[in-house]
Amino acid sequence: MAQIANEFGYTQGSATKIGDYQHIVGGGNFPQQIGGLNFATIDGSPNTGTGSVPTSGPIRMSNFRGTRLQQVVNFWSSGSGGFRLNAKSRYNTNGMIGGNNHVAVVGGYKGRPSSSSGTAVHIHVNQAIGSERFDQDHCALRTGTWDTSTNLQVDVGGSGRIQGAGGFGGDGANGATGGNQGGTGTSGLGVEYSPTQVNIASGGIISGGFGGGGGGGGAHDHDHKSERTASGSGGGGGAGLPVGQGGTGPNNGTNGAEGEAAINGELAGEGGGETNNDSEAVGGNGGDGGSPNEAADAGENGSGGEGSGGGGGAAGGDGAAIRRTNSSIQVNISDPTNALNGRGSTTATTVQ
Repeated sequence: MAQIANEFGYTQGSATKIGDYQHIVGGGNFPQQIGGLNFATIDGSPNTGTGSVPTSGPIRMSNFRGTRLQQVVNFWSSGSGGFRLNAKSRYNTNGMIGGNNHVAVVGGYKGRPSSSSGTAVHIHVNQAIGSERFDQDHCALRTGTWDTSTNLQVDVGGSGRIQGAGGFGGDGANGATGGNQGGTGTSGLGVEYSPTQVNIASGGIISGGFGGGGGGGGAHDHDHKSERTASGSGGGGGAGLPVGQGGTGPNNGTNGAEGEAAINGELAGEGGGETNNDSEAVGGNGGDGGSPNEAADAGENGSGGEGSGGGGGAAGGDGAAIRRTNSSIQVNISDPTNALNGRGSTTATTVQ
């Protein structure tokens, strides 16, 4: 009995009874709802209705054989999202978010142990978590490294979003030069513990940020008594969290147009339109930013006299949906609604 009580917590000191674990602390009945996770029993996997410990009727010590304390790291409650977060750091801090603990323990008979070894840990995301721009391997949420013999799961609920930042649109060419390359999107989930199970509920999202469109090329034309210049337009920003900003359209000759910022994590910004200086020098349009299942576009080449047109900038690449520290990290994914489709690699390595 002491071994069970040490695992799940003493319900009433030395008077703890095995039947107490058929209920939640305070005498409430299972199932226990924690965020979007529903625990049918003190030991059962969430949202499956299964478990070894019965919630009514006869109960035996043998029902606890092979069971584990279950803990839920809070990225589900209001205010628990943000940018560039680390699940193990939140577990270690063990503070409060509003009226909710950083870590909830199923059953509620004990607080979170200092070591996660021998327990089942659910990193439950039901809020939005974004990354930062520019470095492709920078992730919105990192699992962190956990104590040996932890059963680790990332459970993304129907309102959860883990997404990298969108790339900036490339700046348009300043005069008869080439447009600039669009920025690279950054990444969603970074897995640093093996093995890790990733579960995505209907409506949940794990996604890379998408690349920015390339800037348009510029152009120049020289005639006997006239000079004409057209600058390229900026590329559109890539979809992501945060969104990619649009590229600039320089003021040289016919001014380039600004690229649009992306609208949100799903909709990219459009590149600025073509510029035209009396049909003699034409600056290229900026490429549109990337979005799910739609790669960013390169900028259009400029065209002018004497072969002066500058090339359009290359499109920015996408971030990964899921990265892992190295190829030895095992990640198992349950994605019944195919939510990862078109949202970046799930096998990329290096995590920051």
